[in-house]
Amino acid sequence: MTNKELTIPEKNQNLQKAELNNKQNAAIVLLIKGLNDQQIARQVGVTRQTVNYWRNQDADFIYMLNLRRQAIWERQRDKFIELVDKSTDIVLKNLDSQDPKLQLKVAQSVLRIPWLRGFMKPDKLLSRQEMENDLFHNAIGQAVREVTEELGIQKY
Repeated sequence: MTNKELTIPEKNQNLQKAELNNKQNAAIVLLIKGLNDQQIARQVGVTRQTVNYWRNQDADFIYMLNLRRQAIWERQRDKFIELVDKSTDIVLKNLDSQDPKLQLKVAQSVLRIPWLRGFMKPDKLLSRQEMENDLFHNAIGQAVREVTEELGIQKY
């Protein structure tokens, strides 16, 4: 995967851009490639804890990571739509076949794919404000859990 593949789609260019340093940008590329925090830390030259902090608490980093993931998702979805379009042409051709066994087999295959409709819907990309609110609520919840545990308060 090249850096070019990780650009933000044009329709998202007007969104507020987060300022990341070179190490953070490199970490995003490696995260998208599937490396874990330790591998990323070694390659980027930071600690594993720093990578973990970026991924879980740095709003700018999380925002840019989500934008880049969304861009990749949209490109893959477009490729899949093209594949479905070509496949649909083949299915239609075979449904009109003179061979009733082939027609039945194709029809049964089509009827087994009701999940496609849900699969084609893109995930909702949170706004930066929504993402920061989620991070804030998660941090408050974690703090309450820690204080509750430290004070020995048990939940009902």
